[in-house]
Amino acid sequence: MADRVQLTFWNYNQFANYQPHMLEDWINLGMTTPITPSFGLNSSEELYKKFYEMLDDAHNRGVGLILQIPDIYLWSYHDRESFIKTALVVKEKFGSHPAVCGFYVGEEPHGDAKEYFEGVKTLKEIFPDKIFYMNMGSIERTERCALKGRESITNWCCRYTKETGSNIIGYGCYAGMLVDGTGLYEHFHNIREFVEAGKKAGADIWATMLSSVHDFYKIPTADDFRWQLNTCVACGCKGIVWFRIYDKLVAGDYRESPIDEFGNKTTHYYDLARVQNKFNILYGEIFAKLNHKYTYGIGVSYGGYPYYTTPNECDCDYIAGVSGRMGMVSTFVDDDGVDYCVLINTDPKLAGHLSLTFTDKVEKVEEVFYNGKQLDLKVKRDGQQGNLAMASACYAPGQMSLFKITKVKE
Repeated sequence: MADRVQLTFWNYNQFANYQPHMLEDWINLGMTTPITPSFGLNSSEELYKKFYEMLDDAHNRGVGLILQIPDIYLWSYHDRESFIKTALVVKEKFGSHPAVCGFYVGEEPHGDAKEYFEGVKTLKEIFPDKIFYMNMGSIERTERCALKGRESITNWCCRYTKETGSNIIGYGCYAGMLVDGTGLYEHFHNIREFVEAGKKAGADIWATMLSSVHDFYKIPTADDFRWQLNTCVACGCKGIVWFRIYDKLVAGDYRESPIDEFGNKTTHYYDLARVQNKFNILYGEIFAKLNHKYTYGIGVSYGGYPYYTTPNECDCDYIAGVSGRMGMVSTFVDDDGVDYCVLINTDPKLAGHLSLTFTDKVEKVEEVFYNGKQLDLKVKRDGQQGNLAMASACYAPGQMSLFKITKVKE
């Protein structure tokens, strides 16, 4: 289990264009595990020197990096012997550096994805302590490209982790950023399907969300960044991969990114930085330690998540009831068996009033801040009988609260 929720981004830069200030830009954005610009093994000695300097700088700043080495992309896998030979060169050059925590290896597999399975298995044998990030695409794209109706996503994910030994599975769905708001079902449907598949496969799910405009998606705001990040985490995702951070002159349809095509920070850079840094300070570490159990809709529910009704029907013996116009409540448990729940406003545009009521099995409820270092008491039984009501709150779009639940000793 990672020590924090992983925040990173799709990095389409070539390393030849890397400048030392870029690492600082990524760190200031709140990225916990940046993906590096693309670096080929046939690079010049000068570029190798510059690459090692980046790795040293990252290590000194306490940041792990996910390397992009095209020579070991999975679509480069043709036969095991030559792939092993190339991977061993990567290991010789970078494998022992403490800043290297893993590798990006590919996306959107096609057909039976045999080369993906064999390639990741080979890499995991050579780099047993590294992570390998691979993106499946959305449910619709995955079913069309990789599964083709022959296999469920759950079975595919289970087979992938079993045969490769890797426990990171990514997907991407931008539907929540459609201008007309018609993509909410698809946004939550993708989270639900992949998180449930990840549980059965023993994999952490990393969701690719949208930080740039293209086609008919909307210009991102601070509310949009918060909504995308928090809805994914509240429903069980363990990583967010933003698409994309840099604009390019050659891809003008992608616009309004955090950094424009001339290298200037836009207002979106500071919006995303504020959202991610706040998340890291309050929740980034503790959510990595929590195991998602169930998510229920409040008022309006999308993506196939059931509504919260009663404790007996919803497999939760400590929540008596919920109220609100549009939200969700999720239940979690840590490795010590302590219960937690999340209350989140799922309306992407409007603030909303949400509240919870607790059963007589609850001794006290504490709101969690600063990754558990601060616990604010919300309700305490003190000998009362019956339900405990928690003071309600008004939540901004995508705003959430995390509560630690202490039950009455039996």
